Amino acid sequence: MSQITPGRVTTSTQSFVAAVVANSALLLIEVGLFTALKQRLERIYSPRTYLPPPDKQSPKLPPGPWKWLPAVLNSRAEDIIEKNGLDAYMFLRFLKILVWVFLVFTVLTFAVIIPVDLIGQNGTSSNLEKISWINIVDPKEQRRFTAHIVVVYILTIFVIYIVRREMSYFVLLRQQFLLSPAHSRLAQARTVLITSVPDTLSTEASLRQFASFVPGGVERIWLYRDTKELNKIFNERQRKCTMLEKAVSEVLRDAVKAWRKKETTRKKKKAKAIPKPRGGDVEASAGGEEPLCDDEQLLEHDPSLKLLDELVPPTKRPKHRTGSLGILGEKVDTIERCKDEIAELNSIITSARSRQKQDGKFLGSVFILCNLQIGAHILAQCVSYHQVLQMNDKFIETHPDDIVWHNLDDDALKTRSKVSLSWMATVGLILVWSFPVALIGGLSNISAVCRKAAWLGWICRAPSPIPSIIQGLLPPALLAALFAIMPVILRGLAWYEGLPRHTLISVSLYRRFYLFLLIHGFLIVTLSSGITKVLEEIIDNPTNTVQSLATQLPGASVFFLTYMITQGLTGAGSALAQLSPLGGYYFGKWFLGRTPRQAFNVTYLMPSVDFGTLLPRLSLLATIGLAYSVLNPLINLLAFICYGCYYIAWKFLFLQVLDQPAARESGGGYFPMAASNLFVGLYIEQICLACLFFMKVSVADSRYFALLQGILMLVLVAITIWAHVLLNKSFAPLTQYLPMSLATRNLAERFGQGGEVDLFGKDFVQNLRKRMKGKLPDRNGKSDTSTTEISGSFMPKGRDLEAGAGDTLAVSAGDSGSSLDSKGAQLNNDEDTSAVQQQVPTEIDNGKTTDIVDSVGEAQGDDGPSSSQASLDQHAFDHPSTYVAQPCIWIPRDPLGLSKVLVEYFEEAGVQASDEGAIMSIKGSVEVTNSPP
Repeated sequence: MSQITPGRVTTSTQSFVAAVVANSALLLIEVGLFTALKQRLERIYSPRTYLPPPDKQSPKLPPGPWKWLPAVLNSRAEDIIEKNGLDAYMFLRFLKILVWVFLVFTVLTFAVIIPVDLIGQNGTSSNLEKISWINIVDPKEQRRFTAHIVVVYILTIFVIYIVRREMSYFVLLRQQFLLSPAHSRLAQARTVLITSVPDTLSTEASLRQFASFVPGGVERIWLYRDTKELNKIFNERQRKCTMLEKAVSEVLRDAVKAWRKKETTRKKKKAKAIPKPRGGDVEASAGGEEPLCDDEQLLEHDPSLKLLDELVPPTKRPKHRTGSLGILGEKVDTIERCKDEIAELNSIITSARSRQKQDGKFLGSVFILCNLQIGAHILAQCVSYHQVLQMNDKFIETHPDDIVWHNLDDDALKTRSKVSLSWMATVGLILVWSFPVALIGGLSNISAVCRKAAWLGWICRAPSPIPSIIQGLLPPALLAALFAIMPVILRGLAWYEGLPRHTLISVSLYRRFYLFLLIHGFLIVTLSSGITKVLEEIIDNPTNTVQSLATQLPGASVFFLTYMITQGLTGAGSALAQLSPLGGYYFGKWFLGRTPRQAFNVTYLMPSVDFGTLLPRLSLLATIGLAYSVLNPLINLLAFICYGCYYIAWKFLFLQVLDQPAARESGGGYFPMAASNLFVGLYIEQICLACLFFMKVSVADSRYFALLQGILMLVLVAITIWAHVLLNKSFAPLTQYLPMSLATRNLAERFGQGGEVDLFGKDFVQNLRKRMKGKLPDRNGKSDTSTTEISGSFMPKGRDLEAGAGDTLAVSAGDSGSSLDSKGAQLNNDEDTSAVQQQVPTEIDNGKTTDIVDSVGEAQGDDGPSSSQASLDQHAFDHPSTYVAQPCIWIPRDPLGLSKVLVEYFEEAGVQASDEGAIMSIKGSVEVTNSPP
């Protein structure tokens, strides 16, 4: 975004070259680090090959520095649905779409726009900008812009076609995802959360009467009651248990170190008392010195509390203050105080739970588990109540681990107020943030500013390449750092909005963050850069300001060329090299792996990605590329390279590294928003071109051509808006709910005779009840004969790690139903579906059954829940404070045997504790072999 003045040598090309060289070097370093460590650090670069259950593991990539690349490119992207769910697959699909879009953009603009901008024109002295819009400055050459208009029309129609085709594909894929046995039989697929329920429906009997219209009926209802006081006690107990685990691990570590020091001193004294061996005894001692301390010697003692007191006196044990923030109040022994408080809190929670069952106030939220998936979707779409703001908000696909319990107690009016305040705060934050972003935009054109500001003159006088680095590298880096803290703030505002599910908070974060990036990462930077470009012209010739701005504004694309390079090369390389997880694993294992629970998280839990923060950044790059696709065609090539690098990196990560939580699966809910945001780039491009044409109407030589060209761009804006609205209106219902035509057809195939089924008929209800027979296990594995469950749902936690590496981790994303059923392949026979049917994965199109259906869906059979998958228990949608037991204090088993003494000590005091599955070495490091007890 450096200044562009005819006849004057500019630094824009130098800044761009500096950015290309620097970021290419960083990419090579990151890729080199990845290739060097890939085979050595499987925990970082291929944990999915051995950590998940066997049916969720990925095959290992071939060894060698470069063989992994063709293996990743040739692997089936559809396998990601099985491994990480539909969200991950559609994210990768989005990247692939952008690769093809910008490939077409590159070919067309390089073949048409660059020759039109370059041949016979000399509007700028910068080599980089000779191929851009600003190289045409002669009013007599206004006719050249006709080529730009034709190309914009072609590219806009192409993008609209791509969005429509991919939305058709997504709808088809999502419907098959919802109807697959692995997903449709989950309780998550049949559970509806309803908020703002009036007191007239505050009993289970009244709610069952209300839901009597639901096909198949209602299986179970959970009413959310007031547990505010119990929640405080429960959270306090959780905090005290964490403190106790840290203190116990620290004390045991100090005890082992003290024993080693004691043994070392004893052996040194013993060695001094023994005379040195003579010549004949040299061979006897040739084996070397006797080790100062080993495990056998450490075990030669009687473990007791007395020994612990000798090794670690009470004065050296962990202590904390009882006042607020841990800095006020009396200083007490952490172990003794937490032990007593946890025992007391256990007693208080037990009595409070018994009172809560009787006195809990209904807070207006209910969870309804339907017997049929179609029943849940009908219940979620109906007009539920006859009064305003009552039972308006209903949420399908509800998972217990996805609930934000704090946001379930707000009434409808309070929720609407919080939504308004939340978005007002977001808008206010955007306005306030414009000042530092505008400053960075001015920094990107510092060569123009320093000529007007004397105190910045040293920058212009600095030797090359310092000015180029300041203009080319520093602004994108500062912009990235400035935006890094924004997701945290915006997530807090989304949480304050009152959304009851973490998935919805992530979706709201996506909208806010993209809006923020669009305004600050694109519009304000562009405007501030354009203004600084014409600063001298505005001062010297105010009457020509509009014309100067129209001519110079497209030059802001130079900044975005460097920004695209920075994000595309360095960003993709950083994701591939896994720099943050790499550092977090080693440093985290030392600083955060001090307790068994922390060691378990660092060692066995696989990383995941939040699409609410990732997708907005990539969508912004697409917006920038589309907006400047004609103004500076070079950005199309850079965007193509950028998304190509991202596609390779994220395909590798989803196949080999990442594990998306099943509870946060939205079924591809982010994709429609990401596809819709592509229109934003088209709007900006078309409106910018229209304004530039109309600004040139004042020039006599090109008045009529400019006017006609501006009108043509406005017509294209209208066409784009019409297509955008039509696409959203057409696909919106299909991206949220399951069509009744498919749901009833699926039921007819499963339950009906002769292809017909009466959802309210006597025979159907009896058949359904027969298939529902089964006992419902609770959290302790006991059967609950009071209710039944049609199928399995949520896997239990705490799987044994000693059974093998394949059983180390809890359920991966695929268990939420990331499979595709052959029954859902025949959706409809219209032209839209048939056009997309050819793109569906082979397993779907040919009616075959995928691996996950074999492992999860068909394992359950049609007669009831499978023994391999736990059923939904009776407390699934109760607040955790109402039933979750005290976290077992996980103590590492030390070489001195003091852990068993501490377990007995805590158990006698009424605090549950265990030392199973965790080991502390003689050096004090903690290793785990089991999941937390």
